[in-house]
Amino acid sequence: MTRKRTPLNKQQQRRLAALFTSFLRGKKTLDKLIILVLSGVIMLAFAAWPHKEGRSNESGGHDAFHGQNGQTYRCALKKIYDGDTVTARCNGQKGQQEIRIRLAGIDAPEMGQKPFGEESKRELGKRLGQNFDMHYLGPDYYQRSLGTLFVYGRNINLQMVEDGYAFAYDSKDTPAAYKQAEKNARAARRGFWHKGKNQQPINPKIWRRHHL
Repeated sequence: MTRKRTPLNKQQQRRLAALFTSFLRGKKTLDKLIILVLSGVIMLAFAAWPHKEGRSNESGGHDAFHGQNGQTYRCALKKIYDGDTVTARCNGQKGQQEIRIRLAGIDAPEMGQKPFGEESKRELGKRLGQNFDMHYLGPDYYQRSLGTLFVYGRNINLQMVEDGYAFAYDSKDTPAAYKQAEKNARAARRGFWHKGKNQQPINPKIWRRHHL
């Protein structure tokens, strides 16, 4: 995940407005009009610019997948980014297409959560192999393809949680089976959970709030 741009708070907005008002004092009417127009153009250009944290970055520059929600498509693995994101070449409705896939229902440690990010990435590679089936669930906000990945009928998303190498995604929409799988993995001390409490990873959602 990438850093989100933090908007100005109300106090900062008031200070900026006061500085701008002070700057305009003493200017001629035409000068003021020119400054206001230029400011508007700059703000519009900034809003339209494809920032690093926007869709193009999260989707890896890939177009949205040409597939039907709820259908399953055959894919060949290209790259593993972390324990819940991969790039693959999949057979969509318009032929083969390279897409970035976000494994639905799970949240793996970020790569900055050392050593857990690397460990989760490595364990996903062991379970996924070079070819798999993706049950397509549609695009997410960043145009990544949300999917459940299967190898010989085995749900890899769920297995990552069952084996203790990913969290169930913190959302009311996450299937109960994933949340129960995390509880079971913790109780059985599998994967990350075999270590003492102070050596276990924090939930990636919490980690991102403080580091991204």
